[in-house]
Amino acid sequence: MPYITSQNAAITADRNWLVSKQYDGRWSPSERARLKNITQRYKISWSGNTRKIPWNPLLERVDIIPGSMVATMAAAESGWGTSKLARSNNNLFGMKCGKGKCPSGSGKVKGYSHFESVKESVEAYVVNLNTHPAYSSFRKSRAQLRKTDQEVTASAMIHKLKGYSTRGSSYNNYLFSMYQDNQRLIANHM
Repeated sequence: MPYITSQNAAITADRNWLVSKQYDGRWSPSERARLKNITQRYKISWSGNTRKIPWNPLLERVDIIPGSMVATMAAAESGWGTSKLARSNNNLFGMKCGKGKCPSGSGKVKGYSHFESVKESVEAYVVNLNTHPAYSSFRKSRAQLRKTDQEVTASAMIHKLKGYSTRGSSYNNYLFSMYQDNQRLIANHM
């Protein structure tokens, strides 16, 4: 939980800064550099022209993943941290390597991403949900909640996560049930 809390705090800081700059016509060199860094981290193409900033894609991607959703998924995917993938690869989310991106000798569970730490695993998971094309509907749903001034919560977002598992909506139902059953436990660690 401390890792997702700090990750969400950093995302919130970037998001709040973006919102504060959205209607600002003046950009210092350090602000341009910060914007360039954010667009690169979130895999958004930007020409460098401050009059043509892709605000909608930026604000759709630069947003939190609810902490209790992250904790629920980590518990579900790693058997509460007991799976071989979690213990050998520090991979709490069942994240597979991309094509040709699995260095040999990294991790004991082949074909799955290996992380140096749990913190690194959480960071990769958040980046994955915020940037991978497979989760664009998740991000659009989250943006819609923002537009209607609704809170981005685990209960609102778990069913929006399409394509994470080959089990489809039954996986989302399982996650939601797990989230509901363990809400107090998760809340006590936030």
